[in-house]
Amino acid sequence: MKKIAILYNLNRGNYEYEAEFDSELTIDSIHNALTNNYDVKKIEAVKDFSWIKELNRYKPDLVFNVSEGFNGPARESVYAAILEQFNYNYSGPDSTNLLMCHNKFLVKSLVKDIVLTPFGYSVQKTQDVEKLRNIKYPVIVKLNSEGSSMGLNGKSIVKNPKGLKKQINWLLNEYKRNIMVEEYVDGEDVSMIYVEGIGAMGPCLVDCDSEFYDYEMKTVKDSDVNISVVKGDHAKLKETTMKIAKRLDIKGYAKMDFRLRNDKYYLIEVNAQVSFHPTGEFITCAKTDDYDFSTVINHIVSNALKSDIKKNSVGISNNDVDR
Repeated sequence: MKKIAILYNLNRGNYEYEAEFDSELTIDSIHNALTNNYDVKKIEAVKDFSWIKELNRYKPDLVFNVSEGFNGPARESVYAAILEQFNYNYSGPDSTNLLMCHNKFLVKSLVKDIVLTPFGYSVQKTQDVEKLRNIKYPVIVKLNSEGSSMGLNGKSIVKNPKGLKKQINWLLNEYKRNIMVEEYVDGEDVSMIYVEGIGAMGPCLVDCDSEFYDYEMKTVKDSDVNISVVKGDHAKLKETTMKIAKRLDIKGYAKMDFRLRNDKYYLIEVNAQVSFHPTGEFITCAKTDDYDFSTVINHIVSNALKSDIKKNSVGISNNDVDR
């Protein structure tokens, strides 16, 4: 029987950065979905990296990698890169995908010719605001390399230069990392997923009591968020999702978040590392195409096991040939 190690970070609700980490429910659900077909071991990717010894003792055939990391714009890619150094095969996006997709500004620059993207800038310091041109308010101000809407709140949408400087100052002082300033696209939050070996699935609709899906909605008020399947013909959106996945040379899977305004889809971000919460966006998108939780998880594992080693991406591809 093949051995599968689930490598994860656990959300205990003690720190803000844990918002990206998985709940016990999510990890147990993944474990339970795989136990009928594999020998499965849960390994928490603790901060002191002692998990490496535990992994080496277990010697898995595949690592189901959902680790998020603790700090910095490269935090998601660290674990994939370490697995590569030890020659472990693992599921999901590779280290290049994880590093690249964690940079929202970079990703949009790479795909803006195949999908609508909000007009925006990358900002490193407050003085950069003086250099920005063609800004049309309102704009949204957010961290360029972060997830779970960390740093996003009711003040993130600004309507004038004074408010823009104030919000940039707050983010720089609070998080000390690059900022993205971009056109605010009002509308509905819609997500799609790409799964290697299946293709594009979805969409799902995120409905919450907020102007946008912010940090509060993803944490303390997550029970007020409704994520639902969207039936109908979404061939064009699926085609766009596939084009993005191919351009970024995504391995394994990814989730793509859009804003729907006036029947047009604007790409907000591409999530290479995703949440497999049973009622979250990724699984809900799969359900739109009649794939349940266990089927998706087992497909990801069986597809990754087709090779003994992770197939690395080239980072960006202009190859339009179907996978």
